[in-house]
Amino acid sequence: HPIFYYKDGSFRMQLGNTLYNLHLSLLAERSTVFKNMLTMPAPRGIEVEGSSDENPMVLPSTIKQDELDILLEYMFKGHTAGAPSLKNLIVILKLSTMLEIDDGWNFAINELQKDPGLSPALQFHLGCAHHVIEWVEPAFRVLMEMPFSEITEEMAHLMGPDAFYILSQTHARIRNHKTILAFYPSDPITSIRCFRPGKCSEAWVTQWWQGVAKHLLHPESGKSGSDILKMLEELGIPGMCPHCQKENVEWVKDTGVMTKAE
Repeated sequence: HPIFYYKDGSFRMQLGNTLYNLHLSLLAERSTVFKNMLTMPAPRGIEVEGSSDENPMVLPSTIKQDELDILLEYMFKGHTAGAPSLKNLIVILKLSTMLEIDDGWNFAINELQKDPGLSPALQFHLGCAHHVIEWVEPAFRVLMEMPFSEITEEMAHLMGPDAFYILSQTHARIRNHKTILAFYPSDPITSIRCFRPGKCSEAWVTQWWQGVAKHLLHPESGKSGSDILKMLEELGIPGMCPHCQKENVEWVKDTGVMTKAE
């Protein structure tokens, strides 16, 4: 390798037709995998793998040379190499997970979180693939809040078939739940303090059809069940006394039907 073959190196690795010569002690400081190799007792009379150009440790073909170079540039050149791109950060995260390089794993996570190119679908994918557990649920929630029509083929591919199936089925259940809510208003409750029960009941049903149903069924409404409940609490429903309105809203809130999807 034109850069990562150090003359004073002590550990040879081969990837494809390229030979690397690195300092095993430095690798062992950063990587648990290499640390275990360093502490492993060498069999008597057998040349240790990696000890010479003729007997290098052959890396698996699943590692690409350009990816290994990116990791080594981070490990041996650090900040002098400049700020890594989104692609390079993903590589550092991937190989740091594979080789158990804690500082590389943490560095990649911290930098990726600042990168505007980290989409929810990519964050979900990386979180699942590289054990960033704290990324998985928040990213999935963001994807759930998106209109299903906006989920692209690329996003579905990043999520993987299992997660995408869960997403699509959950969207379908939420859509069915909202449709039922929209078409079947809750039975009006009449407050004992109400002096016009019939009119309040009519006003409640009218508000449900003209207000609540519209927000539940409109794909671009952007209002959650909690938002709709807040709207019902703050809005003076025309033709309905405040006593009936309060008791009806409280009943809907107590049932939990409006926030079930959340």
